[in-house]
Amino acid sequence: MLSVSELGIRLKNAREEKGYSLDELQRVTKIQKRYLIAIEDGDFSKMPGDFYGRAFVKSYAEAVELDPDMIFEEHKNELPQTKKEPVDLPPRVNRSKPKTVRKKSKIASLLPTLVVILFILAIGLAFWIFRQGDTDDSGGVPRDNQEAPSIEITDNDVEEDNNVENNNEGANDNNASNNEENEENEEEQEQSLSFEESEGNRYTYTLTGIDDLDVSLSFSGDSWLQILDSNGDEVHQSSHGDGDEIDFDLSGESEITFNMGNIRTADIYINDELLDYESDDHRQYVIIRVED
Repeated sequence: MLSVSELGIRLKNAREEKGYSLDELQRVTKIQKRYLIAIEDGDFSKMPGDFYGRAFVKSYAEAVELDPDMIFEEHKNELPQTKKEPVDLPPRVNRSKPKTVRKKSKIASLLPTLVVILFILAIGLAFWIFRQGDTDDSGGVPRDNQEAPSIEITDNDVEEDNNVENNNEGANDNNASNNEENEENEEEQEQSLSFEESEGNRYTYTLTGIDDLDVSLSFSGDSWLQILDSNGDEVHQSSHGDGDEIDFDLSGESEITFNMGNIRTADIYINDELLDYESDDHRQYVIIRVED
């Protein structure tokens, strides 16, 4: 039977063969140095939980290019057994987003009607002025002998009406063009989440067309998760089980790293859009880069 320290010695020898110091291995695996030392010493009592112990050993083995499945099989008596752990979930962040209200001007559509009304009023006013003159200056002349007033519509009047109508049509065309441009701009702002590249078990995706960044995850089974912000600082680290849900507001971050213990039991939603994993490898790093 293997001794208690054989697993740690085997991992440590593989690390030294790769030329990694503990500090370098910490940067590669994102596992704190004190946990790496505990693994090499075979002291899993220093781990935050049994699930973490197994997850850290798996990450250590992958970093030094050892087969994690073989390590788990050959050293199963040394490794802690997983069990359900309580999870303190962060509160959901309820935020109301402002709604854009688009106002359309009705003045342009009313201009033709206003022009017609003003034209009719002008004719009525002219007729009223004529009647006033007829009452004051007729001098008893019989109405039959009075000349009927004539209203002359000149070419200038017709041209002015045509210009008004043309201006109204041009205004309507400009409004329609502006509305189309606004709709195109709104479409350009739609969110786009696409796969960019992969390196080893690190998969990078590009996210564009967003103002806010809401991240949520739901779990259908046991899975360990660590989230790092664009500065490499830890936002979240915990093990999760079936039915767990977590939600974060990461607006303003240019890059987010998900250190996933098992993607097959964890779904990632970016602003309510489900991330389509590029690979089905259960252990991987998912990196979201936010671009303007």
